[in-house]
Amino acid sequence: MRHCAKLIIVVLSLFLVACATGDFAPPPRVSPALIASARLDRISAQELSIGREVFVSRCLECHTLPSVAKYSRNEWPRLVARMAGRANLTVSDQEAVTSYLRAASGTGEPHS
Repeated sequence: MRHCAKLIIVVLSLFLVACATGDFAPPPRVSPALIASARLDRISAQELSIGREVFVSRCLECHTLPSVAKYSRNEWPRLVARMAGRANLTVSDQEAVTSYLRAASGTGEPHS
């Protein structure tokens, strides 16, 4: 019986470790630095907050959140457009998420 219990614990532990992702980083909060980054695109702090909220709530329904730094500010619009239909995003939600991700990713240089 003890052997069976230990085996179950090991299997569950392996399952939980396998489900963890190494790329996960919590999305940046709307901070003064993020707001400053968004000023170039004339994006308000309110739109950034909405974009972050939609990104966290809707994207997590299907998968873990990618690290915002994984893609450049120029790559995010295409990725959000591709996923918007799957997440049932409205046009305004899609624009807010795109604005948030562009500001949060910083530069136009690709991230790897």
